[in-house]
Amino acid sequence: MKRRVVAIVIALVVAVVGAGAVVAYAQSADKRAVAGQEVSTVYIAKKAVPEGTTLAKAVDGAFIVPEQVVAKGVPDGAMTSVEPATRSLVAESDIQIGEVVLTDRFGTAKATKKVTLPLVPKGMVAITVSLSDPQRIAPLLKPGSQIVIYDTFNAHDPKADKLTPNGEHLADKPEYLHATRILLTGVKVIAVGTTREGAPAPAPTATEGKDKSAGTTPDDELQALVTVAVSPKDSLRLVHGIQTGTLYAGLLGKDAKPDTATDVNDNTVLGK
Repeated sequence: MKRRVVAIVIALVVAVVGAGAVVAYAQSADKRAVAGQEVSTVYIAKKAVPEGTTLAKAVDGAFIVPEQVVAKGVPDGAMTSVEPATRSLVAESDIQIGEVVLTDRFGTAKATKKVTLPLVPKGMVAITVSLSDPQRIAPLLKPGSQIVIYDTFNAHDPKADKLTPNGEHLADKPEYLHATRILLTGVKVIAVGTTREGAPAPAPTATEGKDKSAGTTPDDELQALVTVAVSPKDSLRLVHGIQTGTLYAGLLGKDAKPDTATDVNDNTVLGK
């Protein structure tokens, strides 16, 4: 029994000595590898560094650590030190494990571009319509303008006392009766933009030379996106007019008071 214990102890001692010898050999090999060669200290990524991580966090959290490497293998721009003034810099992109960290991988935090949106008055609804240049009284229309919106449509029942749209905008068919009414007045414009026909537009309008029932325009015609502020009640009327008729804008002058009770049609436009 004693001999067995002695044998086990001897084996353990041999194993420990052997492991120490291996470590010593490895260390000496490393020293031999750099012996006579110039070395540099660079930072190596030991953990993945997500974009936006501060240099301070990357260093303090051991995401990146300094290591000595042979100088001739160091890439240009490698990070060799971390100064107090640079600790607030952030990673401009993800840094993967094993990368030699370059100084330009960290920069100042990118400021988020502030987007200024049109101000919608309290209690109002913003609605955008698409109008061609003549229909939007270009180039006079601008944010802050007060406009009147006309709606021209095909009458659902030409014999009705109060004409209503049939939903086909301005289809050119002899049997249809066209009518025009003031849909809304005193409407405030809060934004004006432009687009090209063929791009999605919130409110199609009719133009000569095309099928007006589809509300299309020539491919090269410039369209204006006009955003207005209306009350929730008027927003229903405006959206319905967009979907069923063809809209036209008029710029209101001082003391102008359009007669919203009056409308005209093909039979009355020149007077009854």
